Amino acid sequence: MTTRTWLLKLDDIRPDDRRAAAFAGLLAPDEHKRLTGLGSSEARHRFLLSRVLLRRVLGQVTGRPPQSLRFIVMPSGKPILADEPSLQFSLSHSGDWIALAVSEQGPVGIDIEQPRPRRNVMRIAHRYFHPDECALLEAPPAADTERQFYRLWTLKEAFFKARGTGISEGMGRINFATFDRDHQALIDPELEGDMPWQFYCVENPERHNRDFYLAVAGQDPELEQLHLVRGLPGE
Repeated sequence: MTTRTWLLKLDDIRPDDRRAAAFAGLLAPDEHKRLTGLGSSEARHRFLLSRVLLRRVLGQVTGRPPQSLRFIVMPSGKPILADEPSLQFSLSHSGDWIALAVSEQGPVGIDIEQPRPRRNVMRIAHRYFHPDECALLEAPPAADTERQFYRLWTLKEAFFKARGTGISEGMGRINFATFDRDHQALIDPELEGDMPWQFYCVENPERHNRDFYLAVAGQDPELEQLHLVRGLPGE
């Protein structure tokens, strides 16, 4: 199986949908505890759909009942399937969107971001990004700055999630300043490893207002031909 990605929007299955009530039966006791401990109905709905998407997809891939899947959290904080540790997956959510990537071809990471209004993207870039990337953002046209920022941010987040470490390793240690031209990155040798990294980046193709940006990083040679699936399996 090559790397595949699933997208789900919160209003695809609304909280009053009869299916949402049935989904709780797929959760493990610890997931139920986390669900009930969340403070808002929106947060609970997002968490429920995230876990159901994860369980339904991994159940379909492994041929196992979704409710039977058991997860282990590694010391780095990255979860794996207890009975299929070689199956790689990554989950992300932002605003109205949830995204999941699954791969049998090595590590995979995914990040999805909905732009926040009035966000000082240049201040964030100067704090975290490589100088070449900051120069890209400062170059004209200014109207393209936000688009480029979110493309860079999601690519970086996806890379560090694939590594299972997080951005504390240093976002500036991977440089995507030329990604629009060559789809490549300059990576600190200590982070790169022995296998070449592949990247995929897309803006929401369903809208004209760029309401989300998504990036996937991994070592699947076919990652650039990523297969996107909208919705829950079996729906």
